[in-house]
Amino acid sequence: MVEGKITLMANPSLTCIYCGAINPEGTNRCKACGAPIEIPVVPPVTVTTINTPPRNITPPITSQRADTTPEQIRDALDAAPLNDQLKEGLKAAGLGVGALGVGTFFARTASEAAAIAFSSFMVGYLSGMNNNGLIALAGGLVIGLMVGLAVKRPIGALLSAPLGTLLGFLAGKLLQPSLPALPLPALLALIGGALFAILGSRRTSSNIVAKWYGRFRPFLGMVGGFMFAMLGYIIGK
Repeated sequence: MVEGKITLMANPSLTCIYCGAINPEGTNRCKACGAPIEIPVVPPVTVTTINTPPRNITPPITSQRADTTPEQIRDALDAAPLNDQLKEGLKAAGLGVGALGVGTFFARTASEAAAIAFSSFMVGYLSGMNNNGLIALAGGLVIGLMVGLAVKRPIGALLSAPLGTLLGFLAGKLLQPSLPALPLPALLALIGGALFAILGSRRTSSNIVAKWYGRFRPFLGMVGGFMFAMLGYIIGK
């Protein structure tokens, strides 16, 4: 650090103190009123200067972000429609699940109707061969009721009662010689069809429509079973 002194002399005033006129430099008397001009003695003004060496100011270091590559821009643009595609895919999946649920409902109903028709008709036909209308009537009502009460997958509803009816019929044919007085083929076909229809059933759905339909299914099954059992009885007789 270097210190220095600079002396400044104040400029003398050339204004007349009597009349206020301004006179040129070097004038002893006022040009306006002739009064002598007094030049006041002004003490010198001392100014101290300090020479400070310049400091090296380092600019703040800012983190520079890497330039975005064209590949990154293209990937970002390609990823933008994915949200819309995902929404459309989920919507389509929801519609598919709903359609699948409706399709399963109709498939199960058709399977139950086919199972009731086959089993009831077979019991009625075997009863007609023995001229036993009571077993035919009971077989149609009981098998229709059991199939209507059970809730199974379509393939289970389609095969359960007919399989039980066939197994009961075969068992009755094998046991018939030992008990010739009883219509065992028709009776065991009835028992087997009703038993297999109810085995493996699950709880009903919590859907309101399914609950209301579930209340009418047993009655519808009994009506269908009665009709096909009587048809089989008439043909078998």
